[in-house]
Amino acid sequence: MRIGLTISFFLLSFLLFGKELTIQIKDSLPQTSSVKTNINSPLLIIKEKAPAKNKANSLKVKNKRLKPSIKPMEEITISDYKILYLDETEKSVDTSLSLEEEYSFNFLRKDYFELLPLPNMGEGFNKLGYDFHQQPLIPQMGARVKHFSYFEKEDVPYYEMPSAYTELFFKTTFKQGQNLDATLAINTSPKFNVAVSFKGFRSLGKYPFSLSRSRQFRFSTQYQTFNHRYRLRLHQTTQSLENDFNGGLTNDGIYFFENAPNYIATDEFGQPQLNENGEEEYVYYDGFLNRSQLPTQAAGTNVLDGKRYFMDHQYRMLPVNKDSTSFKAVLGFRSSFEKKNYRINQLKPNYYFYETFTNGRVADTTNYQTFENTIYANFKNSFLGKLKVDLHHIRWDYSFTENEYEKDTILPNQIEATQLATEANWSKSILGVNAEAGLYNSFKKDFRTLAWHVVFNRQLFNDIRINASYKDRSQPLNFNFYLLQNDYKEYNWNNSGLLNQKFKTKSLKFTHPKWGNISGEWTNIGNFTFFNNITRLVEFNERIKISVVQLDRRIDYFKARFNQRLDFGKLSWINNIQYQKVTQEEDPNELLSGPIALNVPKWLVRSTIMLTSSMFNNALFFQSGATFVFFTDYYADEYNPLIAEFVTQNNVKIGEYPRIDFFFNAKIKSSRLFVKLENVNSPIEHLIYPDTPYDYYAAPFKPYRDFSVRIGLIWNFFE
Repeated sequence: MRIGLTISFFLLSFLLFGKELTIQIKDSLPQTSSVKTNINSPLLIIKEKAPAKNKANSLKVKNKRLKPSIKPMEEITISDYKILYLDETEKSVDTSLSLEEEYSFNFLRKDYFELLPLPNMGEGFNKLGYDFHQQPLIPQMGARVKHFSYFEKEDVPYYEMPSAYTELFFKTTFKQGQNLDATLAINTSPKFNVAVSFKGFRSLGKYPFSLSRSRQFRFSTQYQTFNHRYRLRLHQTTQSLENDFNGGLTNDGIYFFENAPNYIATDEFGQPQLNENGEEEYVYYDGFLNRSQLPTQAAGTNVLDGKRYFMDHQYRMLPVNKDSTSFKAVLGFRSSFEKKNYRINQLKPNYYFYETFTNGRVADTTNYQTFENTIYANFKNSFLGKLKVDLHHIRWDYSFTENEYEKDTILPNQIEATQLATEANWSKSILGVNAEAGLYNSFKKDFRTLAWHVVFNRQLFNDIRINASYKDRSQPLNFNFYLLQNDYKEYNWNNSGLLNQKFKTKSLKFTHPKWGNISGEWTNIGNFTFFNNITRLVEFNERIKISVVQLDRRIDYFKARFNQRLDFGKLSWINNIQYQKVTQEEDPNELLSGPIALNVPKWLVRSTIMLTSSMFNNALFFQSGATFVFFTDYYADEYNPLIAEFVTQNNVKIGEYPRIDFFFNAKIKSSRLFVKLENVNSPIEHLIYPDTPYDYYAAPFKPYRDFSVRIGLIWNFFE
């Protein structure tokens, strides 16, 4: 209700007070051959207003004012509708229909080649591969599974639009719900833009206690003077991500899931019944194909709420030449305040997580608050290159809601800390080599980060481009590794003596415009820290007990990937093949080497065959095909919904199951329709071989999604 009133208020204000752009409505816009990438290029043509002529005398006009000149609609192309991000990257509104759009038409709206979704939408993703240098440099609150779809400050876009722009994203969910992501962006004047976005979904899911829902409101605005010297950006986000959790299937649930609709009949002692031929007697019962009948471990709800207020001031100096909108120097100030809380609710304790401090309701809240201020300066010169220097001041407050019983006396319930850090990034082209370097260094000892990197790329012979990099970082852990309080006794710890994790990565990549690219990464990991499942084997999948483990031995992680696209007229064949190997150093003083800390599949393959064509005199453009996904079996991490984290285990493997998705996508003007048949090989396989077990999982004891038909739409409106 509050969100609806807020949106209505903004819309009414702009209609009443905004300066209307008199541009006629069009369903689609002409494309351009190239997309402008210069952040400093003006959206609208700016001209100086000529001084008024005076026949009586020729007095000079002292004050010259700039007046915007709006491009006629016939000159506007899709490249004039710009989406801008915090790191100064820019892209134009994309209304095309491509394979990239097919891969990103999902809940996250991006390609998740290395992610494996849990059964219900919005529930989270298991990892099939890692990039340790993509994670934040400063400690986070924890509950990382809840953050896959959380909008960080880098994810909130800003807009420059010659006319009102609307985007509607719609997709069906898994039973009793829909997924909607809508954005409205308006330039009330050439200087001022306002954008309002809302993303929300509801999905009941097919398993007991798996309902997922979210509400995410984003408001962003940008003001920029006509001469582009001063720019102000503001945004505000309000987010609520809620999931019911069940802890996965019980052992009985796993049996009936894998063997439905055929299962072995048993006597009162649980022993298989035999027929007259001495064979195990199978019973046909398709009721367990209704997944809501399968027994699960727990019942509860976890919720992540967050609010953020963000501001960025920027002033540009030293224009490249007279009347230019490109500048040599920039000074800026950035401020961000964010408050999050993660809540657990259970009507009664559950044996699955061991004993509690109370026999009543389980209700825990983790609070996280951060306030960050940044002063930055950018400078670019043909001789020195581009240099950006930032000075950060960060304050954290990580705490737990107090309760009036024993657990509040055994551990501290708060971490308060501040940090001062500097960051520098440099880039320049030297003798045909594009070089980049960066440094991030904290000054205080507590929660200190030290990270640096160098990157080189250049064009070789025959259109081959090489990219080489070295990245090194030492960074603190997320706060939930250091301190946790919970109503469950086994989920309380204080690990203030943990060391920084260290990652050193060497990478090499070769790219060819026709033959694709091949890359390799080798990462040395020190002090790797993880949640480890230490449940006794006899109680495995009946209870779950974890501990925080920090290895004092090195881990070597190697990853190689090959990406290729081959076009044969209207037919395309696209392949992504990834090989991974993990080597963990053994301790010669231990009889047993301990847990394998980092588990990934050895092979990960995705292959797509796609037909692209058009119909009705090119009025309808479509693509149709099939995508094959396969990964080898491995000890996948287990999902623990109590702390919303994945936990390392070395007892149960998943994988070795091929998934095939059929898709048909169509484009009519600026609207795109998506139809997908997910995991279509499952019903076909069981139709041919009825005794084939259902053995596809997203995590141990958490099945992957059954066959389903998903439809969706992206519609862009330009007024």
